[in-house]
Amino acid sequence: MIYLTGDTHAGHDMYKLSSEALDRQGIHFDDGDFLIVTGDFGFPFLPKEIDEFESSGGNSGEYAFWIKWFSALPCTVLFVDGNHDNHDWWAKQQVSEMFGGKVQIHPHAANIVHLMRGEVYTIDGMTFFAFGGAVSIDKQYRTEGVSWWAGEQATAAQIENARANLKRVGSKVDFILSHTMPRSLIAAIPMFSRKLCPDTSAEFLEEVLATVEYRAWFCGHFHVDMPVRAHRLYILYDNVTPLTRFEEMVGE
Repeated sequence: MIYLTGDTHAGHDMYKLSSEALDRQGIHFDDGDFLIVTGDFGFPFLPKEIDEFESSGGNSGEYAFWIKWFSALPCTVLFVDGNHDNHDWWAKQQVSEMFGGKVQIHPHAANIVHLMRGEVYTIDGMTFFAFGGAVSIDKQYRTEGVSWWAGEQATAAQIENARANLKRVGSKVDFILSHTMPRSLIAAIPMFSRKLCPDTSAEFLEEVLATVEYRAWFCGHFHVDMPVRAHRLYILYDNVTPLTRFEEMVGE
């Protein structure tokens, strides 16, 4: 089974994955299941928490607690990066292949896998196009290299990689995974106007919206659970929902 949810924000929004919250939704992760997080995963986030983890041999700090928690899950956790992820740290991690595309397996928890920008994956017999990233609108309150990173912006190379991989599959996938969403959709929803800013990810996703055939699209970033039914796009945040439920809604 594949489940999807929104931002976890380095532990700040982990309540939705508590046993109590999952029990209320009748969700119990099993071996072979996948949990997809649509950006702002945040493990790790602050450089100081990485230093604390490494200096203690993985035994001290909130980050260590959550890494142990994730490692104990029976499922595989997949995520696209958001704007609130430590892009400098991830840029140093090893790249390997899984599900037919490039991934980064978390060095502190082998069941956590970063789905990289522009890659197409086959997971449980279905194809997924991943393109994370977004621009932080709160940069003025953060410090570059400490609480925000330039890598949040999509690069020209990542966009070209995405175009090449989409061309390879005939610009047709089952599902799209992103953090933000196409610029025109942000502009069309008044409550999201504060997040409308120059953003290479949102601009490229505009191209994806116009050229790629898909069954459903999932994103995070906007801190609400809401469908954009005209485009079969679902914004995820608090809920943990099986992919089969979205497939039913698309068919309604």
